[in-house]
Amino acid sequence: MSEVKVKTIKGFINGGVYAKRGTEITVEELRARDLLRNGLIEDYDVKKAQEPENKKAPEPANKGGKGAATKPKE
Repeated sequence: MSEVKVKTIKGFINGGVYAKRGTEITVEELRARDLLRNGLIEDYDVKKAQEPENKKAPEPANKGGKGAATKPKE
C-alpha cells in the first residue's frame, strides 16, 4: 500500500512513538483510514501513482474465421 502524509488532530501513540497534536506524520493508507475513523487525523487526499490506461490489445493479423482451424480440402 502507499504511504500518506496526514496531520494529527489529537495526540496518540503511533507505532510505539507518541504523535503530538498538530504534527504531520507519514502512515500507510490503511492506517490512515483507521485514524480518520477514530477522529485522530484531518481528512487527507490520496495521491495514487498514475494508473495505466486500459487499452485494447491490437487485433491479430490472422483473425481466423470458421474454417481457420480445419485443413483445406485437396
